[in-house]
Amino acid sequence: MGLLFNDKKEFSDKVEKIFGDRDNYLVAFKANDLKTGLAKLMIIGGLFYTMDSSRTFVLYFSPKGLYESEISNSTKRDFYLMPWNEIEEFEVDEKNNKAIISLRHLGKKVMYEVDFKGKIFEGNQERYEELKSKDWNRI
Repeated sequence: MGLLFNDKKEFSDKVEKIFGDRDNYLVAFKANDLKTGLAKLMIIGGLFYTMDSSRTFVLYFSPKGLYESEISNSTKRDFYLMPWNEIEEFEVDEKNNKAIISLRHLGKKVMYEVDFKGKIFEGNQERYEELKSKDWNRI
């Protein structure tokens, strides 16, 4: 099923099944910095830019690293691990009702937009605050 047919319970069930808890994850959109966003819009076209910017992920934070799984088209995809020792420049910027998480993994810049409002983002703010207080489960 696509994102429109998924619900937040499916996300938490998937996280619990794989990691054994429901507390250390966030639902986020892929984000682009201004330079990358403009380049994709100008070079590739508006439709691709819109599709690329609306990709949705479950991010799970563990002592091993950050796990991501794209859920835009299906919740059945595996999680991909980005170990903390491979992550550089981990930054979080809070704005209004969202947070932007940006990091550099193996030299590639990756950004996520964590919304706090909306049906599928319910509980994101509480989990975000808890993860922030635990320094994102980094050791």
